[in-house]
Amino acid sequence: MKYMGSKKYMLKNGLSELLNQEVPSANRFIDPFAGSGAVAFHVAKNFEIEVILSDTQDYSIALGEGVLGNLKKIDVTSIKKDWIESSRGLTNRSKKYVSVCDVNNPEDIIEFVFAARKNCELKSKIGPIWNAYGGHYFSPHQALGIDYLLKNLPKNPQQRRLALAALIRTASKLASAPGHTAQPLQPKSEGNVNKLIWSAWKRDIFDQVSTELENISSEIVLKAGKCRVIDVNNMVDKFVKKGDLVFLDPPYSGVQYSRFYHVLETIARGDCGPVEGVGRYPSLSERPQSKFSNVGQSKAALEDMLYKLSRKQANVIFTFPAGKCSNGLSGLDIKNVAKKYFDIEDERHHVHGSFSTMGGNNKNRPHKIDSNELLLLLRPKTTSV
Repeated sequence: MKYMGSKKYMLKNGLSELLNQEVPSANRFIDPFAGSGAVAFHVAKNFEIEVILSDTQDYSIALGEGVLGNLKKIDVTSIKKDWIESSRGLTNRSKKYVSVCDVNNPEDIIEFVFAARKNCELKSKIGPIWNAYGGHYFSPHQALGIDYLLKNLPKNPQQRRLALAALIRTASKLASAPGHTAQPLQPKSEGNVNKLIWSAWKRDIFDQVSTELENISSEIVLKAGKCRVIDVNNMVDKFVKKGDLVFLDPPYSGVQYSRFYHVLETIARGDCGPVEGVGRYPSLSERPQSKFSNVGQSKAALEDMLYKLSRKQANVIFTFPAGKCSNGLSGLDIKNVAKKYFDIEDERHHVHGSFSTMGGNNKNRPHKIDSNELLLLLRPKTTSV
Protein backbone atom coordinates (compact mmCIF):
# COMPACT_ATOMS: atom_id res chain seq x y z
CA MET A 1 0.00 0.00 0.00
CA LYS A 2 0.93 3.65 -0.39
CA TYR A 3 1.27 4.19 3.33
CA MET A 4 2.94 7.15 4.95
CA GLY A 5 3.94 5.51 8.24
CA SER A 6 4.56 1.96 7.08
CA LYS A 7 6.68 -0.11 9.46
CA LYS A 8 7.65 -2.73 6.90
CA TYR A 9 11.19 -1.40 6.67
CA MET A 10 11.47 -1.45 10.48
CA LEU A 11 10.49 -5.11 10.54
CA LYS A 12 13.63 -5.74 8.48
CA ASN A 13 15.78 -3.51 10.63
CA GLY A 14 15.44 -4.11 14.37
CA LEU A 15 11.73 -4.30 15.13
CA SER A 16 11.25 -7.96 14.19
CA GLU A 17 14.19 -8.88 16.42
CA LEU A 18 12.50 -7.19 19.38
CA LEU A 19 9.17 -8.83 18.55
CA ASN A 20 10.83 -12.24 18.37
CA GLN A 21 12.20 -11.61 21.83
CA GLU A 22 9.01 -10.33 23.48
CA VAL A 23 5.96 -11.84 21.78
CA PRO A 24 6.44 -15.48 22.97
CA SER A 25 6.06 -14.47 26.62
CA ALA A 26 3.12 -12.09 26.09
CA ASN A 27 -0.51 -12.96 26.75
CA ARG A 28 -1.77 -10.99 23.75
CA PHE A 29 -0.39 -8.55 21.18
CA ILE A 30 -2.21 -5.23 20.83
CA ASP A 31 -1.66 -2.64 18.10
CA PRO A 32 -3.83 0.46 18.79
CA PHE A 33 -2.40 2.61 15.96
CA ALA A 34 -2.63 -0.17 13.39
CA GLY A 35 -2.82 1.83 10.14
CA SER A 36 -2.06 -0.57 7.28
CA GLY A 37 -1.67 -3.42 9.78
CA ALA A 38 1.89 -4.39 8.79
CA VAL A 39 3.13 -5.06 12.33
CA ALA A 40 -0.06 -6.76 13.54
CA PHE A 41 -0.05 -9.04 10.48
CA HIS A 42 3.62 -9.92 10.99
CA VAL A 43 2.93 -11.03 14.55
CA ALA A 44 -0.26 -12.92 13.68
CA LYS A 45 1.45 -14.84 10.87
CA ASN A 46 4.53 -15.77 12.88
CA PHE A 47 3.26 -16.37 16.43
CA GLU A 48 0.36 -18.34 17.86
CA ILE A 49 -0.96 -15.42 19.88
CA GLU A 50 -4.18 -13.43 19.85
CA VAL A 51 -3.66 -10.14 18.02
CA ILE A 52 -5.98 -7.19 18.65
CA LEU A 53 -5.76 -4.49 16.02
CA SER A 54 -7.42 -1.11 16.47
CA ASP A 55 -7.52 2.31 14.90
CA THR A 56 -9.87 5.29 14.68
CA GLN A 57 -10.33 4.81 10.92
CA ASP A 58 -12.60 2.21 9.34
CA TYR A 59 -10.30 1.36 6.45
CA SER A 60 -7.64 0.11 8.87
CA ILE A 61 -10.16 -2.22 10.48
CA ALA A 62 -11.35 -3.45 7.09
CA LEU A 63 -7.75 -4.29 6.16
CA GLY A 64 -7.30 -6.08 9.48
CA GLU A 65 -10.45 -8.14 9.09
CA GLY A 66 -9.25 -9.21 5.66
CA VAL A 67 -6.27 -11.01 7.21
CA LEU A 68 -6.76 -11.76 10.91
CA GLY A 69 -9.47 -14.37 10.36
CA ASN A 70 -7.56 -16.44 7.79
CA LEU A 71 -6.60 -19.69 9.50
CA LYS A 72 -6.14 -21.40 6.13
CA LYS A 73 -5.84 -20.41 2.49
CA ILE A 74 -9.21 -19.50 1.03
CA ASP A 75 -10.30 -20.46 -2.48
CA VAL A 76 -11.36 -17.23 -4.19
CA THR A 77 -12.35 -18.67 -7.57
CA SER A 78 -16.07 -18.07 -7.05
CA ILE A 79 -15.47 -14.56 -5.67
CA LYS A 80 -13.55 -13.64 -8.80
CA LYS A 81 -16.35 -14.84 -11.05
CA ASP A 82 -19.38 -13.64 -9.10
CA TRP A 83 -17.91 -10.36 -7.86
CA ILE A 84 -15.01 -9.17 -10.00
CA GLU A 85 -16.02 -10.33 -13.47
CA SER A 86 -19.66 -9.44 -12.85
CA SER A 87 -18.65 -5.92 -11.81
CA ARG A 88 -16.33 -5.63 -14.82
CA GLY A 89 -19.24 -6.42 -17.14
CA LEU A 90 -21.54 -3.91 -15.46
CA THR A 91 -18.87 -1.21 -15.67
CA ASN A 92 -18.14 -1.77 -19.35
CA ARG A 93 -21.85 -1.76 -20.23
CA SER A 94 -22.67 1.34 -18.21
CA LYS A 95 -23.93 4.43 -20.03
CA LYS A 96 -21.55 6.47 -17.89
CA TYR A 97 -18.62 4.71 -19.50
CA VAL A 98 -18.51 7.08 -22.49
CA SER A 99 -15.94 7.90 -25.15
CA VAL A 100 -13.72 10.01 -22.87
CA CYS A 101 -12.82 6.77 -21.08
CA ASP A 102 -11.81 4.99 -24.27
CA VAL A 103 -8.74 6.94 -25.28
CA ASN A 104 -5.70 4.66 -25.45
CA ASN A 105 -3.06 7.38 -25.58
CA PRO A 106 -4.44 10.93 -25.28
CA GLU A 107 -2.49 13.62 -27.14
CA ASP A 108 -3.38 16.28 -24.58
CA ILE A 109 -3.49 14.81 -21.05
CA ILE A 110 -4.59 18.14 -19.54
CA GLU A 111 -7.63 18.33 -21.81
CA PHE A 112 -8.27 14.65 -21.20
CA VAL A 113 -8.20 15.02 -17.39
CA PHE A 114 -10.59 17.97 -17.33
CA ALA A 115 -12.94 16.22 -19.75
CA ALA A 116 -12.90 13.21 -17.41
CA ARG A 117 -13.70 15.43 -14.40
CA LYS A 118 -16.60 17.00 -16.29
CA ASN A 119 -17.84 13.54 -17.19
CA CYS A 120 -17.77 12.44 -13.55
CA GLU A 121 -19.98 15.36 -12.51
CA LEU A 122 -22.91 13.40 -13.94
CA LYS A 123 -24.81 12.28 -10.85
CA SER A 124 -24.45 8.61 -9.98
CA LYS A 125 -26.44 6.41 -7.63
CA ILE A 126 -24.12 3.44 -8.07
CA GLY A 127 -21.59 4.45 -5.42
CA PRO A 128 -19.58 7.35 -3.97
CA ILE A 129 -16.34 7.17 -5.97
CA TRP A 130 -17.54 8.35 -9.41
CA ASN A 131 -18.73 11.77 -8.21
CA ALA A 132 -16.23 12.31 -5.38
CA TYR A 133 -12.98 11.08 -6.96
CA GLY A 134 -13.52 10.27 -10.65
CA GLY A 135 -11.23 12.36 -12.85
CA HIS A 136 -9.02 13.09 -9.84
CA TYR A 137 -7.58 10.06 -8.06
CA PHE A 138 -9.04 7.65 -10.60
CA SER A 139 -9.97 7.59 -14.26
CA PRO A 140 -13.72 7.50 -14.94
CA HIS A 141 -13.50 3.80 -15.76
CA GLN A 142 -11.59 3.04 -12.55
CA ALA A 143 -13.98 5.13 -10.45
CA LEU A 144 -17.03 3.45 -11.93
CA GLY A 145 -15.39 0.06 -11.47
CA ILE A 146 -14.75 0.70 -7.78
CA ASP A 147 -18.37 1.79 -7.34
CA TYR A 148 -19.68 -1.41 -8.93
CA LEU A 149 -17.26 -3.50 -6.88
CA LEU A 150 -18.53 -1.77 -3.74
CA LYS A 151 -22.15 -2.17 -4.71
CA ASN A 152 -21.72 -5.87 -5.48
CA LEU A 153 -19.56 -6.93 -2.52
CA PRO A 154 -20.22 -10.60 -1.64
CA LYS A 155 -22.96 -11.25 0.90
CA ASN A 156 -21.06 -14.10 2.57
CA PRO A 157 -19.26 -12.50 5.58
CA GLN A 158 -15.92 -14.21 5.00
CA GLN A 159 -15.91 -13.45 1.28
CA ARG A 160 -17.04 -9.88 1.94
CA ARG A 161 -14.18 -9.07 4.32
CA LEU A 162 -11.63 -10.48 1.87
CA ALA A 163 -13.15 -8.56 -1.03
CA LEU A 164 -13.33 -5.23 0.82
CA ALA A 165 -9.73 -5.49 2.02
CA ALA A 166 -8.60 -6.32 -1.54
CA LEU A 167 -10.50 -3.32 -2.90
CA ILE A 168 -8.94 -0.94 -0.37
CA ARG A 169 -5.44 -2.20 -1.18
CA THR A 170 -6.21 -1.83 -4.88
CA ALA A 171 -7.43 1.75 -4.52
CA SER A 172 -4.34 2.64 -2.52
CA LYS A 173 -1.97 1.24 -5.13
CA LEU A 174 -3.75 2.64 -8.19
CA ALA A 175 -4.64 6.11 -6.90
CA SER A 176 -3.07 8.91 -8.92
CA ALA A 177 -1.43 10.46 -5.87
CA PRO A 178 2.12 10.68 -4.50
CA GLY A 179 2.95 8.36 -1.60
CA HIS A 180 -0.49 8.39 -0.03
CA THR A 181 -3.95 9.66 -1.01
CA ALA A 182 -3.59 13.18 0.41
CA GLN A 183 -4.13 15.02 -2.87
CA PRO A 184 -4.45 13.76 -6.45
CA LEU A 185 -1.77 14.60 -9.00
CA GLN A 186 -2.65 17.66 -11.07
CA PRO A 187 -1.90 17.88 -14.82
CA LYS A 188 0.74 20.46 -15.76
CA SER A 189 2.20 21.92 -18.94
CA GLU A 190 5.73 20.90 -17.88
CA GLY A 191 7.39 17.98 -16.14
CA ASN A 192 6.58 14.29 -15.87
CA VAL A 193 3.41 14.53 -13.82
CA ASN A 194 1.13 14.00 -16.84
CA LYS A 195 2.88 10.72 -17.58
CA LEU A 196 2.40 9.68 -13.96
CA ILE A 197 -1.32 10.46 -14.13
CA TRP A 198 -1.76 8.49 -17.33
CA SER A 199 0.34 5.62 -15.97
CA ALA A 200 -1.99 5.36 -12.97
CA TRP A 201 -5.21 5.83 -14.92
CA LYS A 202 -4.56 3.18 -17.56
CA ARG A 203 -4.10 0.37 -15.03
CA ASP A 204 -6.91 -2.17 -14.89
CA ILE A 205 -8.81 -1.96 -11.60
CA PHE A 206 -10.26 -5.45 -11.98
CA ASP A 207 -6.95 -7.17 -12.70
CA GLN A 208 -5.42 -5.44 -9.68
CA VAL A 209 -8.24 -6.34 -7.30
CA SER A 210 -8.00 -9.94 -8.47
CA THR A 211 -4.28 -9.95 -7.62
CA GLU A 212 -4.91 -8.39 -4.20
CA LEU A 213 -7.66 -10.91 -3.48
CA GLU A 214 -5.28 -13.79 -4.18
CA ASN A 215 -2.61 -12.18 -2.00
CA ILE A 216 -4.92 -11.63 0.98
CA SER A 217 -6.45 -15.10 0.76
CA SER A 218 -2.92 -16.53 1.05
CA GLU A 219 -2.00 -14.57 4.20
CA ILE A 220 -2.47 -17.18 6.92
CA VAL A 221 -2.49 -16.37 10.64
CA LEU A 222 -1.75 -18.90 13.39
CA LYS A 223 -4.56 -17.69 15.65
CA ALA A 224 -7.64 -15.63 14.82
CA GLY A 225 -7.45 -12.00 15.92
CA LYS A 226 -9.84 -9.15 16.60
CA CYS A 227 -10.30 -5.66 15.13
CA ARG A 228 -11.82 -2.57 16.75
CA VAL A 229 -12.63 0.97 15.63
CA ILE A 230 -11.67 2.82 18.82
CA ASP A 231 -9.23 5.49 20.00
CA VAL A 232 -6.18 4.45 21.98
CA ASN A 233 -7.27 5.56 25.45
CA ASN A 234 -10.63 3.83 25.22
CA MET A 235 -8.81 0.79 23.86
CA VAL A 236 -6.52 0.75 26.90
CA ASP A 237 -9.43 1.26 29.31
CA LYS A 238 -11.61 -1.49 27.83
CA PHE A 239 -9.29 -4.15 26.48
CA VAL A 240 -5.69 -4.04 27.73
CA LYS A 241 -4.78 -6.48 30.51
CA LYS A 242 -1.74 -7.33 32.57
CA GLY A 243 0.83 -9.25 30.54
CA ASP A 244 -0.26 -7.86 27.17
CA LEU A 245 2.40 -6.57 24.78
CA VAL A 246 1.27 -3.24 23.33
CA PHE A 247 2.92 -1.83 20.20
CA LEU A 248 2.73 1.97 20.06
CA ASP A 249 3.30 3.80 16.79
CA PRO A 250 1.33 7.05 17.30
CA PRO A 251 1.02 9.91 14.79
CA TYR A 252 4.09 12.12 14.49
CA SER A 253 2.52 14.86 12.38
CA GLY A 254 0.62 18.01 13.27
CA VAL A 255 -1.67 17.27 10.33
CA GLN A 256 -4.52 14.84 10.99
CA TYR A 257 -3.87 11.48 9.32
CA SER A 258 -7.52 11.17 8.30
CA ARG A 259 -6.86 13.93 5.78
CA PHE A 260 -4.45 11.60 3.97
CA TYR A 261 -6.60 8.47 3.78
CA HIS A 262 -10.11 9.79 3.17
CA VAL A 263 -10.31 7.96 -0.17
CA LEU A 264 -9.69 4.62 1.55
CA GLU A 265 -12.09 5.59 4.33
CA THR A 266 -14.82 6.30 1.78
CA ILE A 267 -14.37 2.84 0.28
CA ALA A 268 -14.38 1.17 3.71
CA ARG A 269 -17.60 2.94 4.69
CA GLY A 270 -19.23 2.69 1.28
CA ASP A 271 -20.40 6.30 1.30
CA CYS A 272 -19.15 9.85 1.29
CA GLY A 273 -20.67 13.29 1.78
CA PRO A 274 -19.86 16.32 -0.39
CA VAL A 275 -16.16 16.83 -1.16
CA GLU A 276 -14.31 20.03 -1.99
CA GLY A 277 -11.00 21.55 -3.02
CA VAL A 278 -8.04 20.15 -4.90
CA GLY A 279 -7.72 17.42 -2.29
CA ARG A 280 -11.40 16.39 -2.71
CA TYR A 281 -11.74 16.41 1.07
CA PRO A 282 -15.01 15.44 2.77
CA SER A 283 -16.20 17.58 5.67
CA LEU A 284 -14.13 17.66 8.84
CA SER A 285 -16.92 15.87 10.71
CA GLU A 286 -16.34 12.80 8.52
CA ARG A 287 -12.61 12.65 9.31
CA PRO A 288 -11.53 11.19 12.70
CA GLN A 289 -9.34 13.49 14.78
CA SER A 290 -6.42 12.43 16.98
CA LYS A 291 -5.05 14.40 19.93
CA PHE A 292 -1.62 13.17 18.89
CA SER A 293 -1.87 15.32 15.75
CA ASN A 294 -2.73 18.45 17.70
CA VAL A 295 0.30 20.40 18.93
CA GLY A 296 -1.63 21.68 21.94
CA GLN A 297 -2.86 18.23 22.98
CA SER A 298 -0.14 15.76 21.95
CA LYS A 299 1.93 15.93 25.16
CA ALA A 300 -1.11 15.39 27.40
CA ALA A 301 -2.31 12.55 25.14
CA LEU A 302 1.10 10.86 25.45
CA GLU A 303 1.10 11.24 29.24
CA ASP A 304 -2.44 9.90 29.60
CA MET A 305 -1.76 6.89 27.37
CA LEU A 306 1.43 5.81 29.10
CA TYR A 307 -0.03 6.35 32.55
CA LYS A 308 -3.02 4.12 31.75
CA LEU A 309 -0.84 1.43 30.20
CA SER A 310 1.40 1.36 33.26
CA ARG A 311 -1.63 0.97 35.52
CA LYS A 312 -2.69 -2.01 33.41
CA GLN A 313 0.81 -3.53 33.88
CA ALA A 314 1.29 -3.97 30.15
CA ASN A 315 4.66 -4.22 28.44
CA VAL A 316 5.21 -1.74 25.63
CA ILE A 317 7.22 -1.47 22.43
CA PHE A 318 7.22 2.21 21.43
CA THR A 319 8.50 3.55 18.13
CA PHE A 320 8.76 7.22 17.19
CA PRO A 321 11.08 9.48 15.16
CA ALA A 322 13.99 10.55 17.36
CA GLY A 323 13.92 14.17 16.21
CA LYS A 324 11.34 16.91 16.78
CA CYS A 325 8.12 16.29 14.85
CA SER A 326 5.43 18.71 13.67
CA ASN A 327 2.97 17.54 16.34
CA GLY A 328 5.36 18.97 18.93
CA LEU A 329 6.72 15.66 20.20
CA SER A 330 10.22 14.25 19.92
CA GLY A 331 11.96 11.04 20.90
CA LEU A 332 13.28 12.82 23.99
CA ASP A 333 9.73 13.75 25.03
CA ILE A 334 8.68 10.12 24.64
CA LYS A 335 11.58 8.96 26.83
CA ASN A 336 11.00 11.59 29.53
CA VAL A 337 7.31 10.75 29.90
CA ALA A 338 7.94 7.00 29.68
CA LYS A 339 10.46 7.18 32.55
CA LYS A 340 7.71 8.33 34.90
CA TYR A 341 5.77 5.10 34.55
CA PHE A 342 8.09 2.53 32.99
CA ASP A 343 11.61 1.20 33.15
CA ILE A 344 13.27 1.57 29.75
CA GLU A 345 14.78 -1.87 29.34
CA ASP A 346 15.95 -1.51 25.77
CA GLU A 347 16.62 1.54 23.60
CA ARG A 348 17.64 1.39 19.96
CA HIS A 349 18.38 4.07 17.38
CA HIS A 350 19.70 2.06 14.49
CA VAL A 351 16.46 1.89 12.51
CA HIS A 352 16.90 4.38 9.66
CA GLY A 353 14.51 5.28 6.89
CA SER A 354 12.48 8.27 5.76
CA PHE A 355 9.05 9.64 6.45
CA SER A 356 6.65 12.04 4.79
CA THR A 357 6.68 15.71 5.78
CA MET A 358 2.95 15.76 5.01
CA GLY A 359 2.70 18.23 2.18
CA GLY A 360 6.31 19.03 1.28
CA ASN A 361 6.77 19.68 -2.44
CA ASN A 362 10.59 19.50 -2.71
CA LYS A 363 10.66 23.28 -3.36
CA ASN A 364 9.86 25.03 -0.09
CA ARG A 365 10.58 21.87 1.89
CA PRO A 366 11.25 18.21 0.99
CA HIS A 367 8.38 15.76 0.74
CA LYS A 368 10.45 13.24 2.74
CA ILE A 369 13.20 13.58 5.32
CA ASP A 370 15.61 11.05 6.77
CA SER A 371 14.41 9.46 9.97
CA ASN A 372 16.39 8.04 12.86
CA GLU A 373 13.71 6.00 14.55
CA LEU A 374 13.66 5.52 18.29
CA LEU A 375 12.67 2.04 19.43
CA LEU A 376 11.96 1.52 23.13
CA LEU A 377 11.08 -1.55 25.20
CA LEU A 378 9.17 -0.47 28.32
CA ARG A 379 8.43 -2.47 31.48
CA PRO A 380 5.90 -1.00 33.93
CA LYS A 381 7.31 0.14 37.27
CA THR A 382 6.10 -1.78 40.29
CA THR A 383 4.47 1.42 41.59
CA SER A 384 3.44 4.15 39.19
CA VAL A 385 3.18 7.81 40.18
